[in-house]
Amino acid sequence: MTKIKLTTKNLELIASTLEIAQVEISDKSKFSELLNALVPSTWPPEFNDDETMSFFLHKLQEAPEQSGWWCWYFVLNDVVTDARTLIGNGGFKGKPTFDGTVEIGYSVLQEFQNLGYGTEAIEALVSWAFDHPEVRQVIAETLPELKASQRVLEKSQFTYVGQGSEEGIIRYELSRSHMKSGAAN
Repeated sequence: MTKIKLTTKNLELIASTLEIAQVEISDKSKFSELLNALVPSTWPPEFNDDETMSFFLHKLQEAPEQSGWWCWYFVLNDVVTDARTLIGNGGFKGKPTFDGTVEIGYSVLQEFQNLGYGTEAIEALVSWAFDHPEVRQVIAETLPELKASQRVLEKSQFTYVGQGSEEGIIRYELSRSHMKSGAAN
């Protein structure tokens, strides 16, 4: 299967494949090689652990053709040094639901936070999702105390809508019509 990649001003986003998901768990050297990037010793970012990696691996084992609807890796391209560093990950919780909703999530290594990379990555992923006509809205859930996460969503034109799917979680939404109105530019 061909890798799906998105390029932004500073980043290359690489959709996980079955092979990448397998080596992220079992072979950090091969993982680095497949992403063509340095994997910092602080990997993985907060809220991503062995359970999360196993979840994405399982989903890609079930349906490898769904690459792009699960985990993406955020690789920082340093144009001065030509170095590539894995700085975060994110993606979706599967293909769109019957009503055209996808849920997005993301996490950036602490040493790369507050530099705009999370917003850059999320905007690219949202654009990729809306390139699929069946996607009508993108939602995101976060903890109320994660102010940086909320800022990323707000900068990316998501709207706070209140209580999330579980107690203590808040929800944001971005609809296709909001994107088309030009409000997300």
